[in-house]
Amino acid sequence: MLKQEQVQQFHRDGFLNAGRILDDQQLAELSSDLDRVIAKGPDGFADDEPRPVSFRDLNATGDHVTATPVWQIVNIWEAAASFERLVYHPAIVTGISQLTGCGDLQVWHDQVQYKPAAIGGATGWHQDAPAWPTLQPMTQVSAWIPFDDADVENGCMWMVPGSWRWGSQRQYFANQPQKERPRTLEEFVRIGEDFTPPGAPRPGQIQARPCPVRRGEVHFHHALTWHGSPANASPRRRRAVAIHYMTGAARYTGDGQHLMERFLDLQPGAPMANAGPHFPIVCRGGVPLGLPCRLTASIM
Repeated sequence: MLKQEQVQQFHRDGFLNAGRILDDQQLAELSSDLDRVIAKGPDGFADDEPRPVSFRDLNATGDHVTATPVWQIVNIWEAAASFERLVYHPAIVTGISQLTGCGDLQVWHDQVQYKPAAIGGATGWHQDAPAWPTLQPMTQVSAWIPFDDADVENGCMWMVPGSWRWGSQRQYFANQPQKERPRTLEEFVRIGEDFTPPGAPRPGQIQARPCPVRRGEVHFHHALTWHGSPANASPRRRRAVAIHYMTGAARYTGDGQHLMERFLDLQPGAPMANAGPHFPIVCRGGVPLGLPCRLTASIM
């Protein structure tokens, strides 16, 4: 359970490192399963084999992998039991409940971002929620857990404190030259020099902050917090998973082209609580539900 000062810090900054939640055995199993999925690649799964919803290079155009890939794997929890258990982790679920102030929670989707050593690309500055017009309201909070120490050297996330209060800035980010990926850290951190935060008298340089996270720690961030990560030119890889949660208030808008919409058989305005098994419910009334019986049996 998070301390009150941690909750206050999150509401001030829009992000929080809540410390280590995974032990060495859990990290070893998750890392092994992640490496297995990465080794298969996008086309390595048999037709009858559990597989992620998506596996692609975020920096690619079409089917051509770039020289500086950022590998994204969506819903790895559907391909590995260890990752399915992770979405139910009581420390994560309880933390999300505290930070959202909502007792009912379910999974929107997870996503691995893997930046290979030496050639891992940058992830441009963005907000999460504006990319999810499928959902309203925009109250989501995500949990980010690395399987390698993530620091400035190998491309850890950077965030802009307080930016979640500025609301959706989708048009601003759409106008940024994201295809021209920053080649240096100095270029990367020069975000928002032409942006005037709501209530501010004039534009000014936005103060981005690096967010190093050690393997097995959990880092929470609000879905409207500005964040991104520079390239990984280090000799170390950077593997991490983000789990995006929805509150019980989330409803399907029918507006958007998100890849998870293929699993939705809902009318616009319907609660996402009725969305089905691809969106597992993990908390009710502020109480984490714990693992389903089939997952409990898999670790006995």
